[in-house]
Amino acid sequence: MARVLLADDHNELRRMLSLWLTHEDKLTVDTAADGAAALEFLRSFSYDVVVLDWEMPFKSGIEVCREFRSINRTTPIIMLTGRQSTEDKIIGLDSGADDYLTKPFSAEEFSARIRALLRRQSVPLVETLECAGVVLDPLSRKVTAAGQELNLSPTEFNLLAFFIQNSGEIFSPEALVERVWGDSDDASVGGLRTTVKKLRRKLEEAAGTSALDTVRGSGYIWKA
Repeated sequence: MARVLLADDHNELRRMLSLWLTHEDKLTVDTAADGAAALEFLRSFSYDVVVLDWEMPFKSGIEVCREFRSINRTTPIIMLTGRQSTEDKIIGLDSGADDYLTKPFSAEEFSARIRALLRRQSVPLVETLECAGVVLDPLSRKVTAAGQELNLSPTEFNLLAFFIQNSGEIFSPEALVERVWGDSDDASVGGLRTTVKKLRRKLEEAAGTSALDTVRGSGYIWKA
């Protein structure tokens, strides 16, 4: 049975979401009312999905996310917040979150986001990928280009892994959004283009070149 950590200082929301996941999705749920308690859970137990509210006492969800990502790069994280600006979404995702859900939301949508992340976890990469001077370790989430380690966001890592696994194939922006982002709240062609730009820049800064190319009028390709 999958295990979820739900950290939110809103008592009624925390109780309602916990009951929903327990009874509707048959998941094991631990709850925390503040960021410090959430970190204690994360240091003590292993989780399949972590849910963090942005604004919590003692430590914010952003702080918890960053600290957790320093020791764990694989467990998916959903950030909950009432903030709706694009800038705030970027901050949340760049801190290490894999998904972003804006309040208010329905229990059904929340549950669907959890299931989507669990599906991604159910088919993990198991072998180190190497192509065009880039080495990607799916277990440690470590990536190097020309021997230099890259600091990638979870989305950048997932996109790079997809490209390397499908080297030589051209994908339209819409296909990439569907295959890599799924039904995440931040799924958009604009978000894809921003991620591609950042990923390409990091690869070029490390290795002086990038195998990630744009095919005008068609999309993107990873050239071996």
